[in-house]
Amino acid sequence: MYLLNRLQGYSQNGYAGNHLMAETDTGVAQGGIGRTIGDAVIAFNHTNVMLPLVTAKQAVRGSTHVQFADYTKMASSSVAAATDGGDHTTVASVTTTARTATISEHVIRADVSDLAAMGNADDLTGNVGAILGDAVAAKLDADLTALGTGFSQTECGAGTALSLDHVFGSMRQLRSAGAPMPYNLVLSPKQVWGAKGLSGLLVDPSAGAQADNPLSASKLANGVVGSIAGFDVYWSDQINEDVGSGGDAAGFAFSRGAVGLAVGVDGLFRIETERNASFRTTEYVAVGFWGEIEIKDGFGVYILSDVS
Repeated sequence: MYLLNRLQGYSQNGYAGNHLMAETDTGVAQGGIGRTIGDAVIAFNHTNVMLPLVTAKQAVRGSTHVQFADYTKMASSSVAAATDGGDHTTVASVTTTARTATISEHVIRADVSDLAAMGNADDLTGNVGAILGDAVAAKLDADLTALGTGFSQTECGAGTALSLDHVFGSMRQLRSAGAPMPYNLVLSPKQVWGAKGLSGLLVDPSAGAQADNPLSASKLANGVVGSIAGFDVYWSDQINEDVGSGGDAAGFAFSRGAVGLAVGVDGLFRIETERNASFRTTEYVAVGFWGEIEIKDGFGVYILSDVS
């Protein structure tokens, strides 16, 4: 349903915009011009992390907004004992708060000159679409992971190394808030593999290779741990690892209901091309249509930890 693949194909709809000076010509598209080359090496982002984890809803035709309902937790004190045959006259109010996500455009453009395309033995034009699509997907992850810094519940803190107590503390706070499972732990690369991250908690580098428990064995064998302390573990290279220039990373834990994603009526993502004959270039434009919103603050925990 959602078109988040790095390249879904091109449509020939026009795209308004002035010609940009930063085009892909023979001055920058140097690999493969007049040469026999090997396979292209493209640096892609680690994307599509957050999309399956959040509450997503596609807008209907004629709307650029999606509204999510935040239900207030009903306390046990609202339930009273009653006598047989007695009329219970106390009425409890079910309250909700509307959280509205506004859809906006997220755009990246690249212009490929004819000379660069004709003189390049590699599939330059084919790779451009994949690269632009990957950049838009990375932007989606960047926008969604940025919401993690806004959760009012916190664990760890600036200048403090991550510990298992902080992970369990996050679990405690989510359970206290009544957050539904599954629970997700989304960390930066250094919070996962750094000396002050999960790797350091599961495997002691000073002791050499060790596997004194199943999690350590999994970390040693696979380099990753899929779950810990009741959390499914994910990582994103879009998470800031130098918050406030202090060497701290902005990870977080959350339940699905914490974050909402509004998707454009025609889908999440598209790539278009437009021919500019006077400049002898083809314009490639990738656009993402989404808006993100925090739905329920209590269903998330901000985990700021030292990774320096």
